[in-house]
Amino acid sequence: MKNLSYIILDGNLTADPEEKSISGGKSLAHFTVAVNHSQYSQDAKDKDDVSFFEVDAWEKLGENCVEYLKKGSKVTVMGNLKQNRWKTPDGENRSKVIVTATTVRFDGMRGKKEEKAA
Repeated sequence: MKNLSYIILDGNLTADPEEKSISGGKSLAHFTVAVNHSQYSQDAKDKDDVSFFEVDAWEKLGENCVEYLKKGSKVTVMGNLKQNRWKTPDGENRSKVIVTATTVRFDGMRGKKEEKAA
């Protein structure tokens, strides 16, 4: 039985998406989303905090991200969490959690007029 590791992020891109070509001809867009939130503190005051999440978007979804998103774009990302593991040249174990996007909503594009081709 498969377990569930789904996440929804609402935030802004910290930089333009990076387009990468993967062996086998698949395309990948990689970007980071900054998510602002309040964190409760012991002195009963909310403190603003930010978390950064790395996102991979594959194939057509990734191509659309590269074409339409840029640094500062507001997005809602839905996807699965994936933990990448590797060993450094010194033999140390490392890992990083990446969001593999299943849906990316381009929130910053709402309300903007689309220009029609003449």
